[in-house]
Formats: sequence, C-alpha cells, structure tokens
Amino acid sequence: MKSIFYRLFGVGKIREPLLSELKSEGIIASDEGIRSTLTYKNFRAPGRYSNWKRRWMVGAVALTKKRLVLQQYSQPVINILLTDERFQKIKVSLETEDTLLFEFEPNLFLENSSGQIEWRFRTETATMFAKEINNLEK
Repeated sequence: MKSIFYRLFGVGKIREPLLSELKSEGIIASDEGIRSTLTYKNFRAPGRYSNWKRRWMVGAVALTKKRLVLQQYSQPVINILLTDERFQKIKVSLETEDTLLFEFEPNLFLENSSGQIEWRFRTETATMFAKEINNLEK
C-alpha cells in the first residue's frame, strides 16, 4: 500500500536520472512510495551509538539485472551492483508475506562502524522480490 505522503507529495519516488538508468538496465522488480523501517542494533560509529533504534520512513526498492537500490524518502542510500562483493553479504528474507527484510552490518557502507542494520520494506510484491534476489545469489 502506498504511503499518503507518496500520493500527495511524491515522497519515496525514484527520481530521474536514476529511474532512466534503472529502466535501461532492465527492471526486474520495483516499488516506490512504500513504508519502511530502519532498525539499528548495537550500532557504533564515530560520534553515534545506539543499542536499539528504529526509524520509520517512506522509501523505494528496485532490482535490475545489474543492481539493487534501497531508498529512503527520495534519496538512494544503497545503490549497489550485483557483482559487488557487498551484495553477497546482505541477507534478504521475507519476514511476512508483505514485508521484505534486508539485514547487513553497517561497516559494509559506513567506515568505522559496527552492529547490525535491519531494513524492512512493506510491499505487496515482497514475495517476488525475495524470490528474484535469492535466485540471483545462487
């Protein structure tokens, strides 16, 4: 289900020119304007720490034949090629039939950090995303 902020203001929309790049790469699956949560567990980074913290937001997720994009609001946070070794270290699972879960260590993307990050996306296409991503990893 799309967020009201997406319907009213376009929050969580994949913007140009990224959208054009994704289309040219062949979009396997994508959804935008969806609710997501970012959970930090035992997170440590210079000047920041949290034993447990959750942030709610609207975002987007896209999978092409070449890359994975995870976005909060309208900003891509993770934009990673499928050939990147970090992609293999992201655990992707289906938490519920409509919740896609990405789990990874923050030091994959943030230097001098540790802990665990869980990023959940509520999307009607979660099952398809999990199936497609897990097929790529084999």
